Amino acid sequence: MAAAAASVSVAAIAAGSAQVFAQTQQQAAPPVALDEITVTATKDPQQAIDALASVSVINRTEIRQRQEQRTGTLLNQLPNVETNENQRDPATAVNIRGLQDFGRVAVTVDGARQNFQTSGHNANGVFYLDPAFVRSIDITRGPVANIYGSGAIGGVVSFETVDPKDILLPGEKFAAELGGTAVFGRQTGYYISALQALRANEMLETMAGVTYKRLNDYKDGDGVKVGDSGQDLKSAIGKIVINPAEGHQIKIGGLYQNYDFSSFGVGDSGSIRRQSEVTTTNLFARYTFSRPDNPWLNLSANAYITSTDLDQTRLTGSATTRGQKRSFAIRTSGFDINNTTRFDIGPALLSLTYGGDYFHDVVNTRDGGGSADKFTPSGTRSVYGAFVQAHLKWSIVDVIGGLRYDGYDLSGGAVSSDGNRLSPKITLGVTPLAGIQFYGTYAEGYRAPAISETLINGLHPAPASFQFIPNPNLRPEIGKTLEAGVNLKFDDLFLQGDRLRGKATVFRNNVDDYIDGVSYFSPGCGNPFIPNACAGSYYTYVNKANARITGAEAELVYDARRWFASLSGSVTRGDGDDPTTGQRAPLSSIYPSKLTLGGGVRFFDEKLLLGARVTFVGAQTRVPAGFTPSKEFQLVDLYGSYQFTPDTRAFVQIDNVGDVRYRRYRDVENSPGIVAKVGFSTRFGG
Repeated sequence: MAAAAASVSVAAIAAGSAQVFAQTQQQAAPPVALDEITVTATKDPQQAIDALASVSVINRTEIRQRQEQRTGTLLNQLPNVETNENQRDPATAVNIRGLQDFGRVAVTVDGARQNFQTSGHNANGVFYLDPAFVRSIDITRGPVANIYGSGAIGGVVSFETVDPKDILLPGEKFAAELGGTAVFGRQTGYYISALQALRANEMLETMAGVTYKRLNDYKDGDGVKVGDSGQDLKSAIGKIVINPAEGHQIKIGGLYQNYDFSSFGVGDSGSIRRQSEVTTTNLFARYTFSRPDNPWLNLSANAYITSTDLDQTRLTGSATTRGQKRSFAIRTSGFDINNTTRFDIGPALLSLTYGGDYFHDVVNTRDGGGSADKFTPSGTRSVYGAFVQAHLKWSIVDVIGGLRYDGYDLSGGAVSSDGNRLSPKITLGVTPLAGIQFYGTYAEGYRAPAISETLINGLHPAPASFQFIPNPNLRPEIGKTLEAGVNLKFDDLFLQGDRLRGKATVFRNNVDDYIDGVSYFSPGCGNPFIPNACAGSYYTYVNKANARITGAEAELVYDARRWFASLSGSVTRGDGDDPTTGQRAPLSSIYPSKLTLGGGVRFFDEKLLLGARVTFVGAQTRVPAGFTPSKEFQLVDLYGSYQFTPDTRAFVQIDNVGDVRYRRYRDVENSPGIVAKVGFSTRFGG
């Protein structure tokens, strides 16, 4: 669980230690958060603490300990990572360092791009994923991960789902894992899960699982009910892992999810209410080869097909409008392939990583009784790229140089566009003393315009009947980031067996040709009593000359086995050119500063774990015209677990102990008040 934020770090260190130590009390101390493995920064596996980038990893132990209702809540504890959520919709939009929407943050599940998007009064780019089947979350901030995929000028969030090896112990032929969680307090509900894995022989392993979640509408800290904030979720997963020969592995898997919920229009209880059903499928096939005696081949090839379908039925209105249906669907198919070759060059070690990737989006929107197909137009987009990266390690010096080529083709109706570019990356790292490493990076990223940004067209529904205007001349965004950081890694610093890990980063990201929506509204537009009040009013996407985002993030984790503590925080500021005024203005996507403190203790041979988190979030008052500022708030969370046997564990987590009424920046509704989660998990095999 690499560079996890304070709270994430604490829980993972704690929960991981209790579980592992219970299984075998003679083994060494479990790794702390920043020792987890990351691959998103360079596609070459390494510990997060050693990565010359701002990286975080959340592992399965942390995910199981927290048992969050939504995936976004896990991510919100990380420095400079936020999620923009509509409480009436289980979808999640990720914001990294003030960038989000339209693929600025690349999200993958088992290597498959998640590109679903609907335009309206909400986030433009979301994904649906229940945390029950997630085994790890790998996050890299900024375009330093430009080799990982096209468009990721904000960063990359990579989810990997559970494998048979997470259920089976060595020597077992079969195993099963059962879990259940009850939710109390300002929100009630429950979730249950079951996983089963089989090992036919050393060459073949299989796994299948199901989960069901039911959550009722929640209340905020003042006891005010947030209507339509509940959901029902059914999901299933399956995997086959084949090891045909030493070093070779073939993995085939699929994930199915079905969400059922209803909601009014965003932020307006008097607007149209719809019943929504979301179905997602994620299919992938992956081949890897890696063997210590072959430095020339460390190969990974992944192909995938993923789809998200949102079907809605209108529940309110007149007799003629009730029952009207509309649908949003995206099909994404793609692949990526890469290899790492290692050389010894005298006293230096050179790692050369190279490869390519491609994905194709097909968007279909249908709305026979409305205009959703105008705001989220149908169309196709192909995005492709290739890269090469060299990492030279010599004595105390690390040098990383990379070059990526990106191209795209987009079309819909009579409109089309295309483009391509080369984006460089250079990193220099120095380790002057054991345990202290400094680095600096310059990296560029390239994001092609999205289908909706380019093709949006039509009239907004009455009474504000302004015009949406397409813009086929949109230029791609180019992110240019300067970043400097330090990594700290010490063992046996104050006590025998203790560990200290830390990462701190400062950055400046200039985004040329930043794409944003601009509008002009005639006086009185939206007033139904003024004829033609919206004449000449419009909304369109344009390239702003430049957006600049600066900030810093840091995290520090200390683990002395009997007790542990952590700290993390982030601050970000962003401005962009406003083409309507010619002046600089705050970016709406910049989240407020936050600080998280955590700590805990372990007892009874580390079988019992008790911990706490305190999160301070500042106010956000630097917002552009028309955006709602947010107030500061503080939250306290408590958690604990007990490992009865190596296979059976009980846990409890209490979120928002103070029952604070608060609203996160850019969220439409207040968040839940105090919520307690009590559950268990057990595993058996043979």
